Amino acid sequence: MKYLLITLEVQDGERRHTHRILHTTNAKDIQFAAQRYAASFWGYGEHQDEWWWVNGEFAIRVKLVKELSEYEYRLMSELMSETITHTDFYFKIVHAGWNKDSQREEIQIHCGENGNLFLFQDDGKLGFICDVYGQTDHVSTMQVWEEDLADEDDAPENFSELELEEFKSNWGQTHIEICANLDYDIEDADDLLVDDYFWLETEKKWYPKCASMYSEREQAIADFLKL
Repeated sequence: MKYLLITLEVQDGERRHTHRILHTTNAKDIQFAAQRYAASFWGYGEHQDEWWWVNGEFAIRVKLVKELSEYEYRLMSELMSETITHTDFYFKIVHAGWNKDSQREEIQIHCGENGNLFLFQDDGKLGFICDVYGQTDHVSTMQVWEEDLADEDDAPENFSELELEEFKSNWGQTHIEICANLDYDIEDADDLLVDDYFWLETEKKWYPKCASMYSEREQAIADFLKL
């Protein structure tokens, strides 16, 4: 479904007047849809040059056709029918759904006088991205993981496989490596390590129970894995 604003110029004898119409169509070509509307605006019209002539008396032509978003269409419909009660909204949804230009599903929200906010799914489909633009330039980007939206009580489901694998790869040390780093005897090191480290059998590696370089998220993963 396309939402159109069509401006028609009508010549009625010596009088010329303008009509603005909101129109919906399933046609792929909005120019075709506008011309078809003009042709039947005042009965059946015969096309000559850029005008549609009706009964040899009235001449009608398409002066402008513009595609609107659904939000713009509904807002203008309310304005033109004088049914709208309040228009001073800070947030205005300009578009919601598939965007053929960017080839993605997105929501575009106009914020105040200067800003635009875009919400769309990230390429890895692990969450969504918030892009904020000012009048002339990109301002900020934030990614929200779907796992962050999960119930905190469901701890095992609160970490993605990617997060867990990255943690294991970044922080794990084999028994030989950690003994060499701490200058512990390989045979007697277990009793010394268990106070500050935990052993992950699946990886055959030691991991710090707490670390000053852990992020808050990494500390939560460590607490989860050591159980």
